[in-house]
Amino acid sequence: MNMKKIKFLAPILAFAFFSCDNYLDINSPSPNDLSFSQATPSKLLPGAQVSTYRVQATTMNQLGNVFMNSWTRNVQSFGNGFDRELQLQIDNGFYTGIWDGLFRNLKNFDAIIKYPNPTGKYDLYIAAAKICKAHYMQEIVDLYGDAPYTQAWQGNDNTTPAYDDDYAIYQALIGELEDARNLIANAGPTAEDITPYDVMLGGDMSRWNEFANTLQLRFCVHMSEVTGAKATYRDTKLADIAAGPFLSDNVTVNPGFSDASNDNQNPEWGNFEYDAAGNLLQNRTFITMTGHAYKSLQSYATTNYPAAGSQEIVAGTGVFYPNITDGRSGRLFTGAPSNPRRAVNQGSTLVDVGAPTTTFPGLPCRVGLAGNFYPYGVHDGTLSGYSSIEGYIMTFSESELLQAEAAVRWPSLFSGGQTHFQDAITDNFLIRNATIGSYLTTINTKPNFGWIGTDTQKIHAILYQKWIATMGVYNPIQSFIDYNRTGFPYTPLSSNATQTRKPYRLIYPVSEYVANSANVPSMTSAEVFSINSKTPFWVPGAPN
Repeated sequence: MNMKKIKFLAPILAFAFFSCDNYLDINSPSPNDLSFSQATPSKLLPGAQVSTYRVQATTMNQLGNVFMNSWTRNVQSFGNGFDRELQLQIDNGFYTGIWDGLFRNLKNFDAIIKYPNPTGKYDLYIAAAKICKAHYMQEIVDLYGDAPYTQAWQGNDNTTPAYDDDYAIYQALIGELEDARNLIANAGPTAEDITPYDVMLGGDMSRWNEFANTLQLRFCVHMSEVTGAKATYRDTKLADIAAGPFLSDNVTVNPGFSDASNDNQNPEWGNFEYDAAGNLLQNRTFITMTGHAYKSLQSYATTNYPAAGSQEIVAGTGVFYPNITDGRSGRLFTGAPSNPRRAVNQGSTLVDVGAPTTTFPGLPCRVGLAGNFYPYGVHDGTLSGYSSIEGYIMTFSESELLQAEAAVRWPSLFSGGQTHFQDAITDNFLIRNATIGSYLTTINTKPNFGWIGTDTQKIHAILYQKWIATMGVYNPIQSFIDYNRTGFPYTPLSSNATQTRKPYRLIYPVSEYVANSANVPSMTSAEVFSINSKTPFWVPGAPN
């Protein structure tokens, strides 16, 4: 087993043209900036890679953590916050930065793909752009369903693009991945090396090929519950990539993040922890560990359950917390200064979860630096070092868990499920700087959490481990998407939720209802909580 280590590359871009947070800001009024029509693929690629990642790293990370009951607010110090998320008040003003941010920045990838390329000079830029476009556009479809695609990103030529069917977009995006792999495999001698401009994979086209295969696997796994012709299509696309290769390392981005300014910092660090001058941000004290996360990662003996037998995760499921102290627990969330570790049940007005000997109330946990911003323990641990960390777009752990799930669901195509499962957990302990000890042996005696029991129990275990693996800054929105397609892992609602379940999707942002009113589907808040024609097609029971 070859465990993955984060690799810091020396900044590979010449900064004579652009700062690390503003590669080709096409909306900038500065006369020194290139116009969009003058932008070549080499100028577009790094900015597109950084700007789309910024959306995933901030807005999407936060929503995934709150929706999956990992984060809540520090009620000891703040009277409100995360209210709409916890109460599930979804409207066209809810997390609009996801749609607006991704669609705006996907234009750069689309421009690379459409750039004139008669000699094949830009083949490798186009391949990388197609793969990135597939990654981020999939997240739009998974969170919203139908979306503009075939008519999108045409600028003044079409300011009101029509909406495409979400399943048709999935098919088109898989086609983009196929095109990308073909371009990589058949790039001719005139194809320009993208290494100086690729701030994700440093021009390593074998790893771009792995990323494309892994994304196609994610597309197919998301379609795990579809039936009929969609299932036939899925199985064909699974067979195409069953032999891999899949990710051999994490997919990261780093254009030269630093503490030179707030905008130059890694956006996760600069959004959730400290500014470039070393000042503690409000999010550092606002965000805290949920009671659900605490109970999932701690033993019964180290948790103040209100009564014996109250360890069932969600009433009526018959699945109880695993009763094991997970070495990642104290890395993911650390006690506030001079305080023991405490947590807050979502919806509670009190700090109410901790060890039985802990005094309450008291300051709750903060998001742990070692478990989120010190991957594999390779930087120097200074604030400057944290500012400079690589951003994680897709982890090796997620790839391994996708392969583990595929092995359970489609054993004729995929094998080695337990090995992939355990490799994912082992690597996640490493990235969190946690000691694994006997965790694998112990967890594999517990159905629904380890590799034991029925296939359904193994699927729950895979998605439970993906919840932990993505928690924090490793794209936890993927765990929310898993939850909507399977109901796993079991996750309690906030006690003040106004709905009986989490939303199947988000509502299109107000920007669409203003600028594209003739095409944007009408949506009510009630519709996002029920199965209907607007539900993403891969949700079980969706009619489309």
